[in-house]
Amino acid sequence: MTNIRIPWIQSRGFLLLLVLWLSPLLAACGAGAHSDPARTPETDGTLCRAGLDAQETLHIVATTGQIGNTVRLIAGLDTIDPALWSPAAIAARTSWSGGMGEEGEAPGAIQPVDLDIQVSVMLGPGLDPHLYLPTLKDAELLNAADLILYNGLHLEAQMLHALAELAQTRCVMAIGDVLYASEEFASQFLHDQDGLVDPHIWNSPTLWRAATHVVAHVLDDMYTGEQPAFHHNAAVVTAFLERAEDIILDMFSDDEIPVKYLVTAHDAFGYYSALTGLETIGLQGLSTETEVSAYDIQAIADTIVAQQIPAIFVETSVSEDAIEAVRAAVQARGWQLVLGGELYSDALGPAGSEGESYLGMLQHNTLTIYQALTGTGAVDPE
Repeated sequence: MTNIRIPWIQSRGFLLLLVLWLSPLLAACGAGAHSDPARTPETDGTLCRAGLDAQETLHIVATTGQIGNTVRLIAGLDTIDPALWSPAAIAARTSWSGGMGEEGEAPGAIQPVDLDIQVSVMLGPGLDPHLYLPTLKDAELLNAADLILYNGLHLEAQMLHALAELAQTRCVMAIGDVLYASEEFASQFLHDQDGLVDPHIWNSPTLWRAATHVVAHVLDDMYTGEQPAFHHNAAVVTAFLERAEDIILDMFSDDEIPVKYLVTAHDAFGYYSALTGLETIGLQGLSTETEVSAYDIQAIADTIVAQQIPAIFVETSVSEDAIEAVRAAVQARGWQLVLGGELYSDALGPAGSEGESYLGMLQHNTLTIYQALTGTGAVDPE
C-alpha cells in the first residue's frame, strides 16, 4: 500500500487570479478571515484529526463527482461493478484483442464500514468546476461539513476564497495540492506553456491511485481509532485502477490507431494522452475560463486537415459551439471530421449511465476514444 504522509498545506503559490466570492457563504464563514485573501490557505492539522468516535456522524463535502465517488467507495457506501474493466467485456465491445485471454486475478470487493458517514457532492453531472459558482444550498452544506475535499490546482477557481475561509474552522483538503507538494509525485504533473499545472489529475490512473490513498488517510485520521476498512477499500480501488491502466496501455500500444491525435473541447485530457501516446489538441486551455478565438479555430482546422485527424470529441460539461465551428472550418477545407462521441471530462455522468462512477467514466472515455480513432464507433457527420 502506498504510504503517503500528508502535509496540511491546502494550496500553493500558483493559485493565481484568486476570485473574491462575494456571496452569503463569505458572511457565514467570516470568523478568522484572512487579512490577505490571496495568501496560501492552510488547515491546521488538528482540525483534520477530529477525534470522532464510531457513533458520531462524519459530514463530508466533495466538490467533484470524481472525489465524491472515491470517498464513497473508501467509506463503503458504494460498490464497484465487477464487470468494470473486465478485459473480456472490453474486448467484446471493441476490436481490441488483448482481452481474449485469461482475466487474471480479479480485484477484491469493497467492504462495508460500520460508521455513520454522510457524503455530499457539490458538482453534479454536466457541471463545469472551472466556472461553477456555489449556491446557497452549497453554502449550507459547506458550513455543516466536518471535512471538505476538493481537487485544488486551481480547478475550482471560483471557490478558492471561500474554501480558504472554511479552512480556518474545519478540515479542508486540496487533494491535488497535497500530491503536487510531494517529491514522490511532483514530477508526474503536467504544465501548460505558461507553467500552470494541469488540474485534471483523475485522468491519470497513477495520480488517482495516490489520491485514493490520501483520501483513505484523511478519513482514518478523523477518528480516534484506526479504521482498516478504509485502507482495504482504497486498495480495491487502486487494484481496479492498475487493471485499467494496463488495459489502456495495451489498447493504444499498437498500430491499430493510425492517427494518434485527441481533439477535445478543452485541454482536460493531457494526462490521458501522456498515458496513451496520443497528442492532445484542446480548443480551450486547461481552464474553460479561456475563450476560443477565430484564429484558434482556423489554426486547429488547419492541423486537423494536415494530419488527417478523423474525429473530434464533445464534452458533457463544455458547450459544443466551438466544436461545431471547427467542424465547419474543416468541412470548408474538404475534410470530413466526425463526432467521435461524448466524453466525461470534468464531471461524472448521470445516474444509470456508464459514467456515473469514476471507474465507469474512465472506461467510457477509453472505449469512446478507441472506437472513434479506430473507425469502429464514430458518429457520422450531419
